[in-house]
Amino acid sequence: MPYKRKQKGSKSRFWWASFTDANGKRIRVSTGTTQKREAVALESKWKAEAFRGKAWGDQPSRSLGDLMLDYLTATKAKTTANRDAYSAQRLLGFFGQERDLATIQPSDVSRYRKHRLKSVSPGTYNKEIGLLSVAINYANSEWDWGLANPCVGKRMPEPQGKAVYLTYEEAAKLIDAVDQKAPHLVDLVDLAVQTGCRKKELLELEWDRIDWQKNEIILEAKHTKSAKPRKVPINPSSRSVLIRRASTRSECCPSTPWVFFHIEKCRNTEVGDRIKDVKTAVRSACKRAGLTGVTFRTLRHTCGSWLGQMSCVGALTIRDLLGHSSVTMTDRYMHGDQADLHDAVHKLDNFRAHSGHSVH
Repeated sequence: MPYKRKQKGSKSRFWWASFTDANGKRIRVSTGTTQKREAVALESKWKAEAFRGKAWGDQPSRSLGDLMLDYLTATKAKTTANRDAYSAQRLLGFFGQERDLATIQPSDVSRYRKHRLKSVSPGTYNKEIGLLSVAINYANSEWDWGLANPCVGKRMPEPQGKAVYLTYEEAAKLIDAVDQKAPHLVDLVDLAVQTGCRKKELLELEWDRIDWQKNEIILEAKHTKSAKPRKVPINPSSRSVLIRRASTRSECCPSTPWVFFHIEKCRNTEVGDRIKDVKTAVRSACKRAGLTGVTFRTLRHTCGSWLGQMSCVGALTIRDLLGHSSVTMTDRYMHGDQADLHDAVHKLDNFRAHSGHSVH
């Protein structure tokens, strides 16, 4: 009878078949279906084929809709789940929900690229085609779907422009421009600049993940974009922000687990509920401060850039603090102004004199 296989601490969503082929070899394979009746029928068919000595198991056809639904369900805890859902909609809109995955060829992916680049950047296209690729690989490794991956070699190079960052004066202007109706945004902006944490990492921060004795914010794998845990140091300014948040919490909602929470009841929120986004508030504050092209991500870039300007802070340290996957990403923050460059080359001046050799 079909069975559910355990994987990574939980049971597979799909029924698995187990039988012996004509050569006496034990076959264990996913039926690719969550319906037990269908799984029983497939297992019976494969057993009969194996008994007659035929090649067993023509795998059932897999549609793109099935893949997207199953993959998004299996990975709904990912920090990029919302972005993945958006990418899935774009893919389904182009290829069709019922499109058999076996019929999607590399040339079809090329057509998708041509279609999408009419309205989006190479980076957006890469995210979308990357979702299809990783979903296919996941289905092959976890569910034995045996699919070919038409996305191999289809990513586009992305221009790596210099990261936008704020000066000290601009950061202060932004905080001063925050609407009095959103006092939490002052703390959020301050903490983002001081720690370099992503917006999602801060808005989903819980009190039990702040180590007051070691002065660290604890980010587990499920909280980070790279799915790698890290501990973010808290400097005195960050600690002051968190103490201020704790004081607000004790006054209006002592039981809330969130560091950033609503202090007033609204139509869709209760006091103490987590603040889910601040995009509109940041945009309004930037407009009042006269800052253009600035988003919440700019605050993370600002932290990295300020650290990069300090001669005592190396690229590896910034990489680990910001949780980058490579130093290549960190290199965008390692820059100085023209005066710094002049100072640097002046330090090389007359090196022969310093070496003890005569200068002619």
